[in-house]
Amino acid sequence: MAFLQEHFRHGPSFERVRWALGRSHRFAPRQQKSATEHLYFSVRSAVAMGGRQVLQYGFADDRGNVVLSVFGESGMPAYDHESAPPEDLAAEPLTAANLAMLVREVCRGASLVAFHKVLHGGLLPPGAAQGAASLDCAWRRYLRLARRRGCFSRSEPVTLDDALETIGVGAVGQPDAALRALGVRELWTWMDSVE
Repeated sequence: MAFLQEHFRHGPSFERVRWALGRSHRFAPRQQKSATEHLYFSVRSAVAMGGRQVLQYGFADDRGNVVLSVFGESGMPAYDHESAPPEDLAAEPLTAANLAMLVREVCRGASLVAFHKVLHGGLLPPGAAQGAASLDCAWRRYLRLARRRGCFSRSEPVTLDDALETIGVGAVGQPDAALRALGVRELWTWMDSVE
């Protein structure tokens, strides 16, 4: 108590601190974004249940943090045969409306990067890609760089795991969208360092 009394004698009054703390709720919380605002993402088809297609979305930021990893209904009918849920689907997937709202909020204003822009960008919920600042393709950038470096073979398709092994990082080896988003981040960061 003596410390507090001494502090308030030389610092702001107790009433002033209480007033300031009471007013802090009026300020909107600051949304922290990574330095370049890149979000690396991947989407995978997880399961077809009762005619519904469930997808997993994984997003990672420039710092290597997984920003979002979520399973949700795509809103598109599933034409695949029924399949069992994967082991990592421990909870009921989000509805298509809730998933769309969440993914749109994560993508808003971000520079999105996917390994296949057309494929993965096309699997984003409606409005998510349009709300992003940009949508870049790590696959196309990697192919341009591989051609310049002379380590490109037209006879074989290039997957994310192939590209990661070529740069010495090692394959993701997992279908998990969040891990694959981190793999896209590794590839993009490496390309930034060599270009």
